Amino acid sequence: MEKFFEDWYLVIFGLLFWGSIFGACLFYALGASLLVSSIGYLLGFLFGLQAKRKGWGWIT
Repeated sequence: MEKFFEDWYLVIFGLLFWGSIFGACLFYALGASLLVSSIGYLLGFLFGLQAKRKGWGWIT
């Protein structure tokens, strides 16, 4: 289980942290909807996958 988090921590961080930020921005811009919230978390997940693929760290 630890190996999973070591390999996927950037994706999980992107999903939870960036997803909530993107979701709040979309909520403010487009209004309340389950679809709007889902799109925000999808963008956060994709951002995390991109970070994992490129090997980004916490600082770089």
